[in-house]
Amino acid sequence: MKKALLTTVFTGYNFGSSLQAYAGKTILESVGYDCQLVALKSIVKGRDIRLKKLITILFRSVMLRKEKGGKSLKTYQSGYRKELIGDSASRFEKFTEEQLKPKYCSWSELKRMAKQCDTCFAGSDQIWNSSTLYVDPLYYLRFASAEKRIAFAPSLGRDFVARYNNKKMAQWISEFAHLSSREDSGVRIIKELTGREATQLIDPTLMVDGETWKKRLDIKYKKDNYILAYFLDKPSEKAKNTIKLLKEALGCKVIGIPYRFNDMTYCDEIVPSGPFEFVELVNNAKCVITDSFHGTAFSINLHTPFYTYGRNYGTAESQNSRVVSILKMMKMEDRFEPVDAVGELSNISFVYSEKVLNEERIKVKDYINSI
Repeated sequence: MKKALLTTVFTGYNFGSSLQAYAGKTILESVGYDCQLVALKSIVKGRDIRLKKLITILFRSVMLRKEKGGKSLKTYQSGYRKELIGDSASRFEKFTEEQLKPKYCSWSELKRMAKQCDTCFAGSDQIWNSSTLYVDPLYYLRFASAEKRIAFAPSLGRDFVARYNNKKMAQWISEFAHLSSREDSGVRIIKELTGREATQLIDPTLMVDGETWKKRLDIKYKKDNYILAYFLDKPSEKAKNTIKLLKEALGCKVIGIPYRFNDMTYCDEIVPSGPFEFVELVNNAKCVITDSFHGTAFSINLHTPFYTYGRNYGTAESQNSRVVSILKMMKMEDRFEPVDAVGELSNISFVYSEKVLNEERIKVKDYINSI
């Protein structure tokens, strides 16, 4: 069996990050790889905080605070300040230990492991975030020789590249043996940066079909009378209004995950949840209201009616291109900030999306097998 290393984001107590890492491993193992998820050692449990990375972010946040497209330090701080509900953090940690089983290494250990394996994959999620204050060599597989570097549906997170990252990203991306991206905007940017064609691949969570998700995580079918409100940032007034209207129309309660915001009066109940509980809650909801890419992706994959709203990013650059890209691919653009949420809720079919996903899953395996 061929050996592969996979590096991707899986920390930060984020459903999408954890589950796309799990899906990436699942797909690579299904085509015959002995796949090991690897990461650099962090100084804080459950987070990816490294001294060099932290110093670079602090320095660049000061130097580039007025730069167009630049992130402020507040953007990073806001993610760490969000309060998870109940024992959600321990549920994430359990999922990481039991399902992801990452190996934490030093840089020299990574280099040694890369020499001993056949292939190294840079996984999905926003590992190539184009406005980041730290272009992370880990996610560009700089520990491995160029011929072993494979891009596995990475996301650039934006539809542009910040000026201060242009040169380094262009060089490091161009030195991959095989290139792909999760979004059509990513394919375009890679072409602009390197002159090379990249293959557009769906997110790993969609590479694994809905039935397989339920089987592998032992999700029981028990459709319940609730709306799932899954927001990564405080929901917009539009989103809260939709929740209110749907609650009245459907006569059901509203469950909120995963963060505790200052005003959660739009929820009847907030429940602790890790990656497993998230999939279960999406699967069994009457509908999902979200501002999340992966909230959207899992709703599509599990055939749960949904609406997606733009995130309240505050000082950060909008990342809505990721959501727009997947909705466009599935011909579900009408699920983004609808005009008549109540009237359109049941007017959704997953026949076309399932057809597209099945075609895209074949494309993924063809991409891997071509390596």
